[in-house]
Amino acid sequence: MRLAAQAKMGYYPAPERVIPIIARYLKRQREKGLIRLLDPCAGTGAAIKQIGNTICPICPTSPEESRQAETYGIEIDLERGNQAKSILDKCLITDYQNTRISHGSFSLLWLNPPYDWAIRDNDIEKSERYERTFLRDCVCYLRQKGVIVYLIPHRRLDSQIARMLSYRFENISVYRFPEEAYRAFRQLVIFGILKIRPAKDESMAEYLKNCGRFRTTIPFLPETPPQLYEIPLSPGRADFVFRSKDIIPEELEEEIRRYGLFDQVRDMTTPLKMAEKIRPIMPLRHGHLAQILACGLMNGIVWDKDRKNPLIIKGITKKEVRHTMEIEGKCEKHIETDLIKISILAFNRQGEMLTVQ
Repeated sequence: MRLAAQAKMGYYPAPERVIPIIARYLKRQREKGLIRLLDPCAGTGAAIKQIGNTICPICPTSPEESRQAETYGIEIDLERGNQAKSILDKCLITDYQNTRISHGSFSLLWLNPPYDWAIRDNDIEKSERYERTFLRDCVCYLRQKGVIVYLIPHRRLDSQIARMLSYRFENISVYRFPEEAYRAFRQLVIFGILKIRPAKDESMAEYLKNCGRFRTTIPFLPETPPQLYEIPLSPGRADFVFRSKDIIPEELEEEIRRYGLFDQVRDMTTPLKMAEKIRPIMPLRHGHLAQILACGLMNGIVWDKDRKNPLIIKGITKKEVRHTMEIEGKCEKHIETDLIKISILAFNRQGEMLTVQ
């Protein structure tokens, strides 16, 4: 890749004049209900945002009655990612491989991969184009019968991509960008619907191979769609996940502010109140009770089981040193032993003080 392209991380956004034409090929299956749209290489987020606004326009007079569309993006570049965050419902600023995303949760996958080769992890692995890597790795996020919009340079439609597309998708359509844009960018746009069950389609695979080898004539993208691709509703999932594998302090702070800490963590970090009952695993012995009293855990008023005779309890613990001497032959051994002396003072209603040692 040339230095200019490397500086952009292979980022070449879809031409602004082409996006509205592509959007005309997309239609909701139902008027109401949530759909999620995903762009795993979102750039500034402009493309997927425009697609979402076209499919689900917002009614300015009744926003609460507007059709719902949630736009999600992933962008590795910090500057572009911050722009995307400001306009999308959710955008992760990270590598798409460093994410945790619920499979089968999106109704539309907008895929315009970087124009570059993936970096090898070792000398044994072979380098792979991102156009192929993103397609293979991101299809799992699309729900059954979900729609893919795949933007790819004409000469990058190779036999492997042709087999992947024909195996996973049906009702595939291939178009060149509108003539003026195609002369500038030499790109294709491919529409498809994810199959319920993957299956080989040799005739479609051969057609796609011929498209990539310039052996068949591919029509320019008509402004009036010859067919529409209906976008199904996204599955409602209580366990939907869309986040980075890294812990981002700002996102963690927002999660804590919105949902609070886990009850278990709060219980572990909050001291027990004196009024709360503590239930030991085993019954306490007399020595245990004496230590609890002496340590001050039961200071205050204590009632008997009939709650008729209160006592004011105060526990005291003192250390005493006991000296002993042992004679062994002509030698004297002096021993000092530390003893903990527990005293419990109790006052009854008559003002009498009872001392227990």
